[in-house]
Amino acid sequence: MEYPNTPFKSDFNTEILTKTHCDDACQEVDSNSDELEGLLKWLCSTPNITSLRVNTLTNDVEDVLNLIKAYLNDNNIKVEIHPILKEVIIIHNIPIERLDLNKEKQEVIIDVHCGASVLRGAHIFAPGVIGMQKGAQLNDKVSVYVDVNKKCKKGFCDIFNLGRKVFVGNGVVKMTRKELFCDNNSLKGIAIEMLATISGCPTLNINNLPTGSCILQNLPSIICVYLLAPKPNEVILDMCAAPGHKTTHIAALMENKGILVALDKIQPKINKLERIRDEFKANFKAFRADSTKILLKIENNMHSSNNVLNGPPFLMESFDRILLDAPCSALGKRPQFLNDSTEKIIRSFVPLQRKLFENAVALLKPHGTLVYSTCTITLGENEGVVAWALKKFKNLKLIEPPSELKLGSKGWKGTDLSDKHLSYVQRFDHLSVDVDSVGFFVACFNKS
Repeated sequence: MEYPNTPFKSDFNTEILTKTHCDDACQEVDSNSDELEGLLKWLCSTPNITSLRVNTLTNDVEDVLNLIKAYLNDNNIKVEIHPILKEVIIIHNIPIERLDLNKEKQEVIIDVHCGASVLRGAHIFAPGVIGMQKGAQLNDKVSVYVDVNKKCKKGFCDIFNLGRKVFVGNGVVKMTRKELFCDNNSLKGIAIEMLATISGCPTLNINNLPTGSCILQNLPSIICVYLLAPKPNEVILDMCAAPGHKTTHIAALMENKGILVALDKIQPKINKLERIRDEFKANFKAFRADSTKILLKIENNMHSSNNVLNGPPFLMESFDRILLDAPCSALGKRPQFLNDSTEKIIRSFVPLQRKLFENAVALLKPHGTLVYSTCTITLGENEGVVAWALKKFKNLKLIEPPSELKLGSKGWKGTDLSDKHLSYVQRFDHLSVDVDSVGFFVACFNKS
């Protein structure tokens, strides 16, 4: 398989991945270069499975499994229900020796974001195409390359040799150069229909399945909702909810009984939340709000839980369970062809995460459950936040996951967390044996 040698630009300070700041004292993981190199190689590889979560509010898992098998219509593709997460369907990548990856004469250049999506099973949509050779006709076979260093100009029409490019697979032209670059710059739709990729990930257009039947969702994202363990008739908050994958999962586990509140601070994201809510027939209220400003600091233990339906701000101790899937540096994305994040940008997330966490603790009822998660791999945003929280909030206890949900690897050293606590948090990274997915972190707390 061809992958980039490293997902980061040469000037990216990889040490930031292994540093955290607790009480202004910088600590660093005792990590050797081989371990870091293994992590970087893992980040620029593609997960060997695709996971879909079935909407159990309206669909039977076996029925959706059969629909997916019929859609893929290929006996070489292994499709099965996850052995532990019973509403999850796993599609295994095709061994690449079974695929035609001989390079074609005609080539198409796409951007790095589009390239990552292609390796995860997507066709190429018009906005992702940067260059296409002159002479390429509809239904011609072409080889597809990613412009790793962002050197290709929109509309390029020749063999691209001005920067580093990576071959990702072969496809069929569905839009001509004239359509892509001359007629309408806001053109939408599939420009290249992929036939085979170097990841072996089957191409699956979720829009071809019944609306609301299932959703593409990474396994760690599903696991963190299981750790939240929502139950019918509870009052639950999803603090940073968009695009709603976890929110609809919470609603399903609640059987649409109880009160579920979903927040996000950007209106287009609220629109997406409401759209997926309607498609999935999920019962929750979505509010536009900045979750750093949702706490009404009035001591009152006599308030009714129904008040939360009016939206934020909320009284203290209003929720039985809270999911804080925090904004983060998102360095767990796979595959990565390029990452130009700076140390300053990455460090900026920790104060935000701590503020959100403070509000989550205040809003949580006694004996309530709080799940903190990120889709990044840095020590500071993960174990660093957990160590800070346990030190600051004496009424918080870190909870060990049930054995069947302990599918990630243990936490990194480099903070004040004990070995026991490191075994309670879960990292999904290059050391995870049971799950090959994106980089992710999750920790579960109980409030006394």
